[in-house]
Amino acid sequence: ICHFLLHLPFTGREDELKISVIDLHRAQIRAKVPRRWRDKDLIGLYFSSMNIGLTQRDIWRFMKVYFGMPLRDIYRLEIDLLKKARIKAGKIEARTIRKNL
Repeated sequence: ICHFLLHLPFTGREDELKISVIDLHRAQIRAKVPRRWRDKDLIGLYFSSMNIGLTQRDIWRFMKVYFGMPLRDIYRLEIDLLKKARIKAGKIEARTIRKNL
C-alpha cells in the first residue's frame, strides 16, 4: 500500500493540483506479510477511507473479501484489529486536524 497526499489548500482547479506519493518505501514482495505490517496498512487504509462516503456495510464487504471468510469469523478472529483500527484512526484524525495536514 502507498498513500497519496493531497496538498492543501486545493482550490478545485486541476492546474493547481499537487499530489505526492508517500510511504512507497514500504512496498515489498513477500511470501507472507508480518501481522504488524498488515494491521498497520489496514488501519491506514481505514483512516484514509473514513470521510469518502463509505458505509459500514461497504467496510464489512471489504473485510469479507480481504480476509476471505464469513463476517462472524472475522469478528471473532480479528476483534483486536477492529478495536485497534477505530482507536488508532481517531488518533490519526486528531493529529491531522491539530497539525492542519
